[in-house]
Amino acid sequence: MMTQTVLITGAGSGLGRALAKRYAKAGWRVAVADVDRGRADEAVAELRALGAEAEAFAADVGDDTSIA
Repeated sequence: MMTQTVLITGAGSGLGRALAKRYAKAGWRVAVADVDRGRADEAVAELRALGAEAEAFAADVGDDTSIA
């Protein structure tokens, strides 16, 4: 069975971070995107401590250049 992957924007804090934790606990790989790379890195560290596979990205979904 292939591991599913989810990309969550705004995952550095609040609802986005809570969703990232929920997916991680369910066995998903989690891509954490946030405008603040430091917060994204903190979230990834937290997810990895739970045993999840996670990666951090700095991205502003309101800016096409940032997404590219």
